[in-house]
Amino acid sequence: MDGNIQYAKVQFYFFDRDDDDQGAKIPRALVSLYGPPDPTMLEESYNTLFACEYRGNNNLICIPVTSILTVISMQPLPRLPGDPENLWFLVEKSGLDDVELFGYIDPGGNIDA
Repeated sequence: MDGNIQYAKVQFYFFDRDDDDQGAKIPRALVSLYGPPDPTMLEESYNTLFACEYRGNNNLICIPVTSILTVISMQPLPRLPGDPENLWFLVEKSGLDDVELFGYIDPGGNIDA
């Protein structure tokens, strides 16, 4: 958005009418934006921990689906004494590159894919 990457939770997708082309449908998403990464945690982690506040319904916007660059996972950050509350951290490709999918192999050697 405005040349910056922002993290958001998609609430739902829908089609909107195009004002310029009657009958055309534009795919859009209603998203809830996360706040910016906590600057202290980001600096102390050498720019590896993107811990953002989740603002829920207080920060809803509608965006074109084409502005979504990738799908990530935001996980709750375990809170330590003195940490801000309600922080979530960014996890990209949560295990998809690290695993291979295999069917179940029972002890008798049968494969159930």
